[in-house]
Amino acid sequence: KLYYGYFLKRYKRFFVDIDFKGTILTAHNPNTGSMRNLLKEGREVAFSKSDNPERKLKYTLEGFKVDNCWIYTNTIKVNKIVENALRDGEIAELNGFRKVIREYKILNSKIDFYLDIKGQENLVEVKSVSLFDESHAMFPDAVTTRGQRHLQTLKESVEMGYKAYVLYIIQSDRKKFRCADEIDSRYCEIFEETKKAGVNVLLYRNVMDIGRNVCYLELLN
Repeated sequence: KLYYGYFLKRYKRFFVDIDFKGTILTAHNPNTGSMRNLLKEGREVAFSKSDNPERKLKYTLEGFKVDNCWIYTNTIKVNKIVENALRDGEIAELNGFRKVIREYKILNSKIDFYLDIKGQENLVEVKSVSLFDESHAMFPDAVTTRGQRHLQTLKESVEMGYKAYVLYIIQSDRKKFRCADEIDSRYCEIFEETKKAGVNVLLYRNVMDIGRNVCYLELLN
């Protein structure tokens, strides 16, 4: 179940204050990115509530409403959404797998998914994309040495015989994607290198259906 309120402020990276019917609630923010285009005071947000008594914060920020589009920001749950999409056949390029492993260890990195598709070993790294401008969804929204390392690992894995994918999950309603060179030029350099090396780029949009309280993926057209 989701609740709705209004964003007040973010602090210490993982905390946000929300105005919920006149009461200020402090919620956990799982997103470690800058969220630079979302953090506008008074913007409508969606959040969830946990009944786990051991949690320090019982509320979790789930997303922001920008214009008429809901931007899902809970990066912890994005991989679960992708896993469900894989099992439901929503990602056509990755259908037919016989085996899936989460957090696959390779070359001193952890890649989000390992898939065995008809004997071919596949690696899939998932990136959630919440940054956008007037026309494009963009990644990353902050300098990410971890993201750079993931791309390097995918590039090297191709040389080892794996088929590799970087799966960008677009959270906005933008129809085009680009690498945010103005934010992390090194990431974008490696991004181009990995494509030339044979790493596949997949672009899917995460649709946040508030009415049904579900998220599902669709190919970015």
